[in-house]
Amino acid sequence: GGGDEAERPLKVCAEAGRKCVRQIHQHPILSDEWLQLVDSLKQLTRLVQLEGRMPANAKVAEIHGRNQETPGTLWDQEAHENAIRILVEEAKVNLCLRMMNDFKVWQYNPTDMKQSVEHCMKTYDLSQVNIEQKCRQFEEYLGQLLWRAFAHVETLQLMDIPLLIDHCGLVLQHVDATRAAGLACSSSKLEQEVLVMYYVSSLFKHAEALNNGELLAKAREVRLLPLVISHLSRHAAAEYPENISVDVAAGLAALADNEDFQTDWRSFFESPEQMAAFLALQESFVAPIISADPDKRRALRPLLDLFNKVQRAM
Repeated sequence: GGGDEAERPLKVCAEAGRKCVRQIHQHPILSDEWLQLVDSLKQLTRLVQLEGRMPANAKVAEIHGRNQETPGTLWDQEAHENAIRILVEEAKVNLCLRMMNDFKVWQYNPTDMKQSVEHCMKTYDLSQVNIEQKCRQFEEYLGQLLWRAFAHVETLQLMDIPLLIDHCGLVLQHVDATRAAGLACSSSKLEQEVLVMYYVSSLFKHAEALNNGELLAKAREVRLLPLVISHLSRHAAAEYPENISVDVAAGLAALADNEDFQTDWRSFFESPEQMAAFLALQESFVAPIISADPDKRRALRPLLDLFNKVQRAM
């Protein structure tokens, strides 16, 4: 009947998705298997984008039709995120994070990178342009999958959170040290130097549903807040895609509203200069968001309160 017809593309998607997900394994960067992995990630990212465009009723029919025995979770509302759900079911999200972290460590080490690239050019008869394109695709596809996955608290509850925080710290530290003048990202803005701000925001939003104390302690150790403040101060106005500013502001508001953070907020700032840099964000970063959409003021109230608290402590 008509119902089956509506479900067909979803079944095809889910089967294709599971096949791609099962091909995700850790391989040496730029090895033959790694180059093939890029194609699986590309297909998976396409599926996520495709599912996002499907009509809502088909999504719900698919969930309530075939998967009645599974408990109702966030997946029911986000039914189109089949590919992400498969990534979680197949326990691949931590692996994806480790692969991304290894990739950025490699990329930030010019000597290692140069050697691998030269070896790859010789072995597989690829041009440097080809290889750079593969690297960019790997980072953009995998980065988007992680971004989608981290939006769900269910995924974060299964994550190696210390590694996720270390990874965000690694990227933000690199930006802080070497890219003060500009992020040097492509027009798509899907590199980690942008996307980790979404990851941090998800961590802040869901911290209280995770191991909150441990998460905040790790964030303090990695200097996550100072690095976020630096990234926002230098890059938000000129280089952020519009939706990321709103997302990061919501993440900061969630942090400001976090009870464990509230009792100990001073320990997250290392100096009066950092507090001043944070306060400057009220004008440069938050004010434009609220003037574009005054309804956002209520959601950002905890952040506005934190600005006042920091101001009084100066």
